[in-house]
Amino acid sequence: MEYLSHKLTDYILKKEIIKQDSYDIYQYGFQCFLEISVSTICSIVIALLLHMLPECLFFFLLFIPMRSFSGGLHLKTYFSCFLASIIVLISTLLAVKYIAVPIIVSLILYIFFAILILVIGPVDHPNREVDSHDNHIFKLKTYLTVLFSLLTAIIFSVIGNAKYMFLQAVIFIFIGITALIGRILYKKN
Repeated sequence: MEYLSHKLTDYILKKEIIKQDSYDIYQYGFQCFLEISVSTICSIVIALLLHMLPECLFFFLLFIPMRSFSGGLHLKTYFSCFLASIIVLISTLLAVKYIAVPIIVSLILYIFFAILILVIGPVDHPNREVDSHDNHIFKLKTYLTVLFSLLTAIIFSVIGNAKYMFLQAVIFIFIGITALIGRILYKKN
């Protein structure tokens, strides 16, 4: 992705669309765009192949903000992150598709891992240190996302939707585990 983003930036620099002093900004923007696009397209293709697009979209609805705001384990390269994300998505969708779990079990798992995530709090990565103000904002956004997910968990429990309750539980299990691993690995001395 870095190679392609440099090629794209070189092209628009050569066409004099941007100036040299903006090169790094555009290169970074292209790289982020390419990485997000490839990840999103692959995820949607996987969901379509599994006939689970609604479940995939719900996965994104919770997983992306929770990982963004609560932090956790971060891998060193885009490829390793991409591969791990695809494995998490596939295993989540397959678990939801082929494993039937009673709502009460899913609800207990969800509550346990939601509390674990809130207790651990936002996990800073050493390469992206945040100040106390940013940490406060991340905490607030994590709480709001958990509140939203709690409301959906209550709705799924009341209407008896075991599939989506289990999906929500699995999402929080993965987020909780990566948050815990991140807290252990990045613990400040």
